[in-house]
Amino acid sequence: MNKTDNSPGDNTGKTKRKKLPPEAVRSCTVTTKVTAAERENIHDIAAGCNLTPSDYMRQRALGYEPPSALTAEESELLHNLDGCRVDILNFANALAGMKQDKRIVLFQKVSFMLDWYRQVVPITNAVTEFLNSVINAGRLSPRTRKTITKI
Repeated sequence: MNKTDNSPGDNTGKTKRKKLPPEAVRSCTVTTKVTAAERENIHDIAAGCNLTPSDYMRQRALGYEPPSALTAEESELLHNLDGCRVDILNFANALAGMKQDKRIVLFQKVSFMLDWYRQVVPITNAVTEFLNSVINAGRLSPRTRKTITKI
């Protein structure tokens, strides 16, 4: 049974909030004093993670490492990687559509293999470079980093 909180005032036409159980309601505060520069830094970092300063500080205090939002350059690289993924899938589908004996003949041709290698290496290097930059910038959780290093 989901209860809704209709307070304060009249919420006619507004989305109703779920009423949280008492143990989940954040009602306690922790106050700390910081310098103006520290406050600005906290606000900037929180904004870079798409979090409020309060949410950012809560996550950090509880041991979480919130991922920061992608920069415009990283977002563009991510879109380029999507194009690379499509190229790789098209190549894999083309190979899967061939009979095994034709694939063997194709991969035994040195000229084909060299040309294929020249085309695939930049794609795999771009993927690796992007993942390394994201990992080094701390934008992936430790669990995700372990998965990638196994690959």
